[in-house]
Amino acid sequence: MMLFEVNARLRHRDLRHLVDAHVDRAAALGFDWIWLMGLWRTGPASVAVSRTIEPDFEGSPYAIADYEVSDDLGGEAALAEFVDRAHARGLRVMADFVPNHLAIDSPILAAEPSFAVHWNPFVRDAQATDYFDHPGGRLAHGKDPYFAGWTDTAQLDYTHPGLRAHQIDVLRRIAERVDGVRCDMAMLVLREHVRTHWFPRVDREAFDRAYPDELWREAIAAVRAGRPDFHFLAEVYWDKEAELQWLGFDHTYDKKLYDLLAHGRAPEDVARYLHQAHPEYLARSVHFLENHDEERAAVRFGRRARPAALVSFAVPGAVLVHEGQMEGLREKLPVQRRVPLLEEAPDEDLARFYERLLACVKDPLYRLGRLDVVGVEHGLLLWLRQHEGRLALIGADLSASRSESPAIELPLHRLGLSTGAPLVARDRWLDVPIDVRAGLAESLLRLPRGAFAAFGDAHGFLLELST
Repeated sequence: MMLFEVNARLRHRDLRHLVDAHVDRAAALGFDWIWLMGLWRTGPASVAVSRTIEPDFEGSPYAIADYEVSDDLGGEAALAEFVDRAHARGLRVMADFVPNHLAIDSPILAAEPSFAVHWNPFVRDAQATDYFDHPGGRLAHGKDPYFAGWTDTAQLDYTHPGLRAHQIDVLRRIAERVDGVRCDMAMLVLREHVRTHWFPRVDREAFDRAYPDELWREAIAAVRAGRPDFHFLAEVYWDKEAELQWLGFDHTYDKKLYDLLAHGRAPEDVARYLHQAHPEYLARSVHFLENHDEERAAVRFGRRARPAALVSFAVPGAVLVHEGQMEGLREKLPVQRRVPLLEEAPDEDLARFYERLLACVKDPLYRLGRLDVVGVEHGLLLWLRQHEGRLALIGADLSASRSESPAIELPLHRLGLSTGAPLVARDRWLDVPIDVRAGLAESLLRLPRGAFAAFGDAHGFLLELST
């Protein structure tokens, strides 16, 4: 899975313009999914709240009033046209689903205020600022337990059986229009979190009667009964990734790998993580260097962006690329802002790097191949990918500190290769052969200093080996 995130609301484009700007290019680059972030309608109250922060804010796309395509984007007809064009180019389309909350002025809450968590000091301690007055009662703002409430949203109450049925119906309706959902903060509606955070003083047996099974297990099964190929991606943290995969999610965010790369951890730490991760878990993880929540990769990683991309893209799992990442844009847009404050020129050299990297890693060898971590040599993280008799050796200088590749000698047995057999090596980055005959008599793969002409730019290499 190779996923391209597009901010659908950026610069007030409608979906017809997005087709022209992104669909053909994304397909040509090897992506198989487009995620339209910010597709659904927000309400005027959410816009008003956002403008108390910055005057040019236009509401959060995660304060959803209802799951109808925003009129600004062209409405439902424009989405249908976008999906048709994407499908014609071999692309599938993903939209957001926000399970934890709705906009404070959602017509759904106006009709069913009991869907929201109400003020109740008998079941929980609460900060008054985390609640607001609504015609249906005093309701809680949606929140992450580690932060204050999101004041443009209302928290949903999953002990209400009608809400569960409603949300499953919402997902079914989304599945009639697009091919998958990225579920925002998916761990916030897990039973144990709901009980601990919202109902800590409620008897366990009573809570279990009210919320008898995980929403995700029931919802995913219900949607797939009518749409077996519908795809579920979870934004998830707090070490809940494996649990959500077990509940049925196809893919989950891999924040652990992101943090290791973003914070410049030693290559040995990255090697240890990749080695210890269960192969199926890693294959169902989504790797990224940025998204709309994270700092821009060009800012966070600097010179390390290219070797970090090599790791993120060339290990098992899904690839997520955010709009503007390939061009090296540096301004991180708050999700409430639709027009950038800066006019930035694209980094054309970086764009060519990404184009080449995407062309390489869309090969089944990198998408489907088995991972074997070789280790760290001369500060380089080294790993293998193997698929259907093909073998690739990949190296990344995560410090991006060298101007040319170091000399490397690896015993053939560490690569799973027998001694005495002829060995041919090809630099996949430049698509040129590499002469490795000098080390074979000593049962070594010997890569001479400066063997990889692209190393100074990519700070890494993709080497395909064959016997």
